Amino acid sequence: MKIYTHYNLIGNTERGYRWRTLLQFGTSWNIIGSIVMMNPGNANFKHSDHRPEADVELLNHLRQFDNSINQNEAWYEFNSDPTLDIVNEMFSERSRVNGFGELNGVIQVFNLFYLRDPNLDKGIELNNKLELDSTNDTIFEDDIKNLKAPLYLGFGQLSQNPQFKDKAKFFFDKAIGELGVKYLDPVFEKNSFMHPRRLMRYMKYKPEGILLKLQFYYNVLSSPKIQESIGDISKLYLIKNKLIEKTNTRQWWIHKGWDLGITFNDKTNRIGIESWFGREGVENDNYYHAFITVWNPQCFSPYEQVLKRIYPNSLITHMGNKNRIYLNLPIIKSTDIDIIAESLTNYYNVLLEITNKIK
Repeated sequence: MKIYTHYNLIGNTERGYRWRTLLQFGTSWNIIGSIVMMNPGNANFKHSDHRPEADVELLNHLRQFDNSINQNEAWYEFNSDPTLDIVNEMFSERSRVNGFGELNGVIQVFNLFYLRDPNLDKGIELNNKLELDSTNDTIFEDDIKNLKAPLYLGFGQLSQNPQFKDKAKFFFDKAIGELGVKYLDPVFEKNSFMHPRRLMRYMKYKPEGILLKLQFYYNVLSSPKIQESIGDISKLYLIKNKLIEKTNTRQWWIHKGWDLGITFNDKTNRIGIESWFGREGVENDNYYHAFITVWNPQCFSPYEQVLKRIYPNSLITHMGNKNRIYLNLPIIKSTDIDIIAESLTNYYNVLLEITNKIK
């Protein structure tokens, strides 16, 4: 990912506003997505001397994203920051989910205001102190013209801020009315407009976050496929909560939204339990599957004989991963969360007893 942007200093200050930020992937300069957020964060100049881009061929590509007003403005290459990395991650995941492969083209980054400051409250305060609204308005009008789908609106709480709500609505109205965006609720106030950092980090494996991701990825507000996925995810979190209570440990985890497990002897011969609902292309059923797992084949040896004695009919496989060993525990032929939690508790108690003796 390469990052190109306009950057202007504000008067005689050391502050500046960063706008028309482009994330460029591969060799294409076609627009493959847009995102609207709050304001620019930590991303800074790639070159220490802050030199503008001078390569004629590169500038020809970059200037197709300008209009007659700013066609002579300098372009700069910037480094990334955590938020731009997450935008990359989100659109890359969307591309893979839809079978589009690796990103190849340009994602446009827009904001509700353009003063560069990673602290939102300080950014708003300084934006108002420096009286940048007219500058922001000029850029905003240009942003609306250049907005392209697929589009993610991630301005979060600024959608309810009196100073920025009208702009947020303009982006929303164009998304719904002209760009074919269908993942948003048509009622503005019913949308969270979750910022990508919250979506991809704090809410990544929680039902609300997973629902919003799937809605954006598939550009639908609801579908049987999404509801089925959310249903299993919600159940998984309920099972986890029951296991915490039954086993009196909070060490249970959910990995990537679908794999519920726990580990033992992490510093020696690491072993654990993994479990999930039947998945398309893997188990192809509606049952619940549980496994005793090691993440290094060498760790299996100390436990192998005792596990084979307790579970003599259980299949031992690699499941396509030569670095893993799975002992297939008896399938839990139910989707009832109480039955699943009870069975997993029994498997937990067996492995706890084993790992208390074998380290």
